[in-house]
Amino acid sequence: MTHKVAIIGAGFAGLSCARTLRRAGFSVDVFEDDLNIGGRIATARVGVDRFDHGAQYLCARSEAFQNYLRETLDCGLAVPWAPRVAGNGRRASSPPEPWFVGTPGMASVVLPLAESVRVAVGRHAQGLERRDTGWHVWFDDDTSAGPFAAVAIAVPPAEAVRLLERVGELAEALPQVRMLPCWALMVRIDETNFPEQDVFPNVSEVVRWIARDNSKPGRDPKGETLVVHASAVWSLAAELADPEDVASELWGEVSEALGLPPVRPSRMTAHLWRQGLVAQPLGKTHLYCEDSKVGLAGDWCLGSVAEDAFQSGDQLGQAIAASLT
Repeated sequence: MTHKVAIIGAGFAGLSCARTLRRAGFSVDVFEDDLNIGGRIATARVGVDRFDHGAQYLCARSEAFQNYLRETLDCGLAVPWAPRVAGNGRRASSPPEPWFVGTPGMASVVLPLAESVRVAVGRHAQGLERRDTGWHVWFDDDTSAGPFAAVAIAVPPAEAVRLLERVGELAEALPQVRMLPCWALMVRIDETNFPEQDVFPNVSEVVRWIARDNSKPGRDPKGETLVVHASAVWSLAAELADPEDVASELWGEVSEALGLPPVRPSRMTAHLWRQGLVAQPLGKTHLYCEDSKVGLAGDWCLGSVAEDAFQSGDQLGQAIAASLT
């Protein structure tokens, strides 16, 4: 009999876990609260424009993630990006290590992970219940799915705690993990004289990142589409602010910092990633309880980049497979 495994969360970690389990021969059901997969590997559509308002690019250290990026390149879902970057008073030049972006948007790079995997979007998991036949996942509409031989929880720590009422030993390790919010501003400018640079890191105490999204391969070259990430300190202070007020204040900061001429964006919107930045990671690839067959994965286990999420999900998938074999 093929074991069934439930995965809560269809971000990079959850989908990486799903692929590892599928390749090991297990049946996998993934449940995602959002209507899109990928988590912070995201592309937002605002009108006719697309914005990579979450993760800005990918780079690889490990052989496993290098192989995965090569797979996305071969499928035409990712391409190299060599933006003009400068910092610390240096002239703009390409980054020292290869950067890769999804095409036509960052969200494309997760698609190979979801192949042959059942993913149900818009399913908000409220809790877990263990019966004699296995685990059941309960949703906010009072429906459930199961039984499952094991459950992988691949969501931010604050959400994971809510699901771990019946697996308290896993929850004990989570308070040490610290996540911070990040406001993302998406701006469309039809015409402007922009500095000869594509990426502006650490612009001010308010703005930690500006990218010309339209400088990425496969994007619309007409006009300027910008993504701005606010600093963690500023985002935390403005966490409850109105998005329109946030957009106006961030754009004013960007205009002043870059010395832009007076220009009125044709489109401007702000999005809050409530747990967008990992301030203090767990320090382990994953957590897994062999007795209960419940585990945790996410970028927050190891660090803050997509490769950390990929590795975390893969390692949890391997642990689950080994315990059910």
